[in-house]
Amino acid sequence: MIMNRMLGVKLYDPLFCDGKNLDLLQEVGVNTVYLGRNALVPAFVDNLKKRGMFCNIVEPVFLLDENDPHQLAVLKDGKPAHDDWVRFACPSDSQRLDQVRERILADIDAFDPNGVSLDFMRFFQFWEMTDPSAKSEDLPESCFCDRCREKMSAFASVADWRQSVITDTARFLSSDIRARKPGIKVGIHCVPWKLDMFDGSIRTKIGQNFTELSKIGDYLTPMIYHHMMHLEPSYVRSFMQDMARQDCRHIVPSVQVIQAYREEKMGIREFEEALDLALESPSEGAVLYKWEDLVADPERMEIVRSRFKG
Repeated sequence: MIMNRMLGVKLYDPLFCDGKNLDLLQEVGVNTVYLGRNALVPAFVDNLKKRGMFCNIVEPVFLLDENDPHQLAVLKDGKPAHDDWVRFACPSDSQRLDQVRERILADIDAFDPNGVSLDFMRFFQFWEMTDPSAKSEDLPESCFCDRCREKMSAFASVADWRQSVITDTARFLSSDIRARKPGIKVGIHCVPWKLDMFDGSIRTKIGQNFTELSKIGDYLTPMIYHHMMHLEPSYVRSFMQDMARQDCRHIVPSVQVIQAYREEKMGIREFEEALDLALESPSEGAVLYKWEDLVADPERMEIVRSRFKG
């Protein structure tokens, strides 16, 4: 079982991995820290665990670094699956997936985390920049390399193939993670599109079937960044209700602290409302994106303290 309430933050910058931030995390009431791989500072990780915090490593699956030599996924129009920093690997490249698996297992051996959260385990989409009024037919689709075309031909539809790829990847990685460290918890990051958005693209194009992924992961972490999506805070509640209707269990939503991917500021009351909604049932906690932004805003920090400590 995971803890009763996961009250967490995401942390990516190693400059924030020190004793001062540890003290502040504890003072605010944080009991869970999602660490990006750049923030895997050994002493910081050790002290997190010594203080009884749940240490969760965020592991990107299909995201490619700029200098990664492996093949980019191919879009339907033949272009590479690349938009700004979002670069996606071909999902049928078994050699690369084996390397990702080995990297995750090496991180478990080196840092002995309480949990591993699988991120970017989906098909290409720069969802953070997708207009909520966009037409589903205008959204990019992948992967259409020769290898993927051959594999998808064995399925009734391309949508079925995509969901199979993501679900099988989740099952494959989760099995090896649990074999490496019995008792470790496996989380899965979820794109925050409701089932009826973009004509069901969360399944047909992203490939994430929340119902199936919920059976594999110990918890799901939907990134319900409403402001980023040009939506109201109420979307946090409606999205979690949509997940519940899909029989998802152990939902731990992530909400943003300040604005991102748009110039308009996200007001403090808007943040407060989103956080309060994220803590409502069926939620089993909340994760803030991200700690670096929270530290820079004492007023928002006080709101978090009042909820997490209260």
